[in-house]
Amino acid sequence: MRVTPNSLSNSVSSSLAIFVASGPEVPKPFSPADEADLTKLQHRNSVATRLEGNAVSRRARLLRDQSRFIAKHGIVSIDAYARQKGFKYEATSLAYHVSAQLLLDMNVADASEAEKEAIQNEVSLLARALDEVAARKSEHEHLSDEEFVSWYKAQGRISGLSAKYRDRKRNAKAKASAAGTDHNIAAQTDAQKVDAIFDNPAAVEIDTLPGIPTGGEGLFMYRQEGGKVRLIPLASTPAKMAELAGYAPCPLANMPADLRFYRELLMTGAAIVPDEMSDVPIEEVPDGDVANDSYDMLPAYAMYLVERNRFSIAHARRDDGLLLEVVPSIDLGYSMNGECFIDNLTRRRLAERLLGEADAAQFGLAPMDGCAGLLNIAGQTKTLTFTNKADGKAVNLIVKPRRMGAIWTYRVDPTLAPVASASMSVEAVTAFDDAFMKVLIKKQKDRPVAVTIGRGRISFANDKAAASPFDAEVQGSAKVQVMLHDLRRALVGLLGLSRQGGLTWRADPNGLLLIEAATDVATYRVFIQTLEPNRDQPTRSRTLRERVESLSQPEEPATVAEAA
Repeated sequence: MRVTPNSLSNSVSSSLAIFVASGPEVPKPFSPADEADLTKLQHRNSVATRLEGNAVSRRARLLRDQSRFIAKHGIVSIDAYARQKGFKYEATSLAYHVSAQLLLDMNVADASEAEKEAIQNEVSLLARALDEVAARKSEHEHLSDEEFVSWYKAQGRISGLSAKYRDRKRNAKAKASAAGTDHNIAAQTDAQKVDAIFDNPAAVEIDTLPGIPTGGEGLFMYRQEGGKVRLIPLASTPAKMAELAGYAPCPLANMPADLRFYRELLMTGAAIVPDEMSDVPIEEVPDGDVANDSYDMLPAYAMYLVERNRFSIAHARRDDGLLLEVVPSIDLGYSMNGECFIDNLTRRRLAERLLGEADAAQFGLAPMDGCAGLLNIAGQTKTLTFTNKADGKAVNLIVKPRRMGAIWTYRVDPTLAPVASASMSVEAVTAFDDAFMKVLIKKQKDRPVAVTIGRGRISFANDKAAASPFDAEVQGSAKVQVMLHDLRRALVGLLGLSRQGGLTWRADPNGLLLIEAATDVATYRVFIQTLEPNRDQPTRSRTLRERVESLSQPEEPATVAEAA
């Protein structure tokens, strides 16, 4: 198009008209109705902000209480309880996955396909957050609830803690890879998993069957028909076989016995005698006042005594509680005579490295003379050094003379004299687990439970309910009462063991009920306080508990001046 002066003039005039029409908007005054609408929006914002703040505070405090609940009861006991309640699905990469399902009361295994993804996401989010809170305990343990809420917000709330967990795991894996190692030995191909399953020492070998080629792999359906087993071969992929098998055998199956013993000792000790708080206040209580929840209490950590050829585990600073004795059935390479103990810092460091299966297996890959721990003895102090083959880092187990400062603990009094015993077979324990344990797990209120031994059986009566009898090999007779929560914690710890045989019960009416179980590396004995008779309120007996205090410090050698 040819531009002429007239057309240019018309164009400019048109643009100017448009500019004038869309010029600055003239302010209009607010009417009373407009001001009322604004006031409503401001009020709604204030309410929403306040509610959001309260919600964040409640969520932070809930997470803290959830974390403390797990620390109080121990993840081993909580997971065992959860499985008793039907929580079966487990994400092996998340240590707190089963516990998170229980705390949320969301069972992934029972979820419909439409709900499963959303539930799994919520459970995994909490599991990662709980792991991160536990890993950074030193940052917030000393904080008040209000300060913890601020800490929680600074981390980015629960989603931020979950993200920090991912970063921590990713960085740890990157460091391992940079060092040319990867200690996550569970990362295997499906074919490798199947090989590991077939290498399981528990595998059963039978003669070859017609129609199955040498080296062939697959699955069988079977049915027991009288004295025969009918088998149907099924073609399958390695992925399907690994999936149906559930998991490869434990990496520790062929590990040195000393490594398996110490790992089992730590896990069972944490389940039966977890670290808790005492009822001894940190500060002196003024005259006329009574220590209550407003006072900060001293810790009641589990104390591990090493003496009398056994490990004795009980709470510090607590007059009541379970006592656990662990008698090794393997040669540990050193004498357990004397008066020694394992301090809490040593125990926690060892537990951090040995409780995870994949991590623990790395400590047993280079045994010396068949043992994972390298022993060094200096006087009465024994030091066992376990070295991780993946990263070359070592962790020590130190058994040293029992100098514990002002802390006291308990062990079983040697005057214990059971008058009756009941040995339950594996089948009887299975029946007991299926029947009475389910009742025990469901009960929330702590009530007396009567345990009666005699006439070829052992029976249990919860409060005023009818007794539940179970077959046993019995010697003598006795009837004692214990508290339900004590009995439940003891049994959850013992039934979680890879036991050889059943359970043995022994009763001394003077104060203790003993439950004993054995594995291939140790015998475990849990002692529960019986209740004193003829009391208006249940009262635990303390007659067969021997108080243990610190050894005195050795005297310093006299100086030349003092000698003169």
